[in-house]
Order: sequence, then C-alpha cells, then structure tokens
Amino acid sequence: MQIAAKQAAATKASGNARRGKPPTLTEEQIVDAALDIIRAEGLDALSMRRLSRELGRSAMAPYWYVNDKRELLDLVARKLLSEVELPEPDSGPWEERLRAVVTGIDGRLHAHPGIATVLLERMRSTDRRLMNGILEILQSAGFKGADIFLSYAMIHTYLFGRYQVVELDTPDPSEVDPGELEDTLATLVPHLTGLRGRDFFNYGLDTIIEGLRAQLAAKKKSRRR
Repeated sequence: MQIAAKQAAATKASGNARRGKPPTLTEEQIVDAALDIIRAEGLDALSMRRLSRELGRSAMAPYWYVNDKRELLDLVARKLLSEVELPEPDSGPWEERLRAVVTGIDGRLHAHPGIATVLLERMRSTDRRLMNGILEILQSAGFKGADIFLSYAMIHTYLFGRYQVVELDTPDPSEVDPGELEDTLATLVPHLTGLRGRDFFNYGLDTIIEGLRAQLAAKKKSRRR
C-alpha cells in the first residue's frame, strides 16, 4: 500500500529527527478527511495544517504519509479514479465499453465537483490508467494513429467542460415572463421542464458516440476508394 511504503520511507529518512511510532492513519481516513474539507470549504481551503485539524491529529501527523498538498491531491485523485472500472475487451461492443468508462468518470466528477479539475489533470498526467483504457477502446473500434488522440481529446474536453461551465438553467415556465425573453427562447422555455443534469450528460455522450461512428464509417468509405 502506498501509505505503508511512504511511512517506512519517512521513518528511514527522518533518522533521529522523529522519535517514537508514527501516528496510525489509513489511506481511507486521509482521503475522506481531505474530501470533507473540499466539500465544505473548497479546494483552496485544503492544506496540510487544515487536514491535521480535520483528522484531530498534530500538525506534523500528515507528513508521515504525504510531503505536501500536491502529493495529498495525488493520493485523493488516485483513490477516486481507482473506483472507475475498465470493462474487459470482450465484455461488449466498443460503444458500450466507452459509455461505461465515461459514465464512471463522470460519476466521480459529479460526486466530487470541487476536485473535478484535479481528477481530470491527474488522469491525463500522473494516473493514466483510464486514459489508456479509453485509447484502447478507441483503437479496438477501428480508429488509427492521430485519430485516436483526436477522439480522446474530444471525450476529455467534454468531461472537463461539464465542470467548467454553468449548467443550463431549467426555470419553471410559470415563473418566467415571456415578455422578458427573446422570441425563440420564449417558445422553448416550456420544453426545459423536467430536464435534469443526466439528460444533458446522456445527450452529449450519445452525440459523441454517434459522431465517432460517423467518423469510422467515413474513414472506411474513404479507404475503399
């Protein structure tokens, strides 16, 4: 386990600087405490000192496990991203496997919006298990070379964008004065009734998958010529 290795390394490196046994904490306790802070106070409020207070330990206690905030966020991101499963290659069509992975990632982002940007950055840089999984799915679908990276970039941008923009509001038509809206929007407002966040997500993912299918079909047609 990462924390056990970290603890052993810290003990060895510290020599006589630290005496006695290190505080006993689990990775789950540290991750949960960090997420509680982020949910309640925002990502900027998270610090090693704030983490120690949340855990009810001394100011130095977290340093037995992580060196700084960046390493703490790596630990949190790795734990959350590990909860997303990658379907086996023979478990179904590429569309179903891609949908399962993207939905799983979005579920983690939705559950922890305060750290969404961190998760996506770590997914691209330090913890590329899911990135590699998506690339393999795209390759199995028939994409080749640069088209694999272009397709992945579109998917990643969609996930990232969902947590960087304000979600479209769905006002109650009875509370909207049509006279305050442009003509087109006034006629469309009633159709917003009943729409939820998952409707927007599913529509976007459906559109991406259909677009990828169309790209594959166009490539195949071009190669036949």
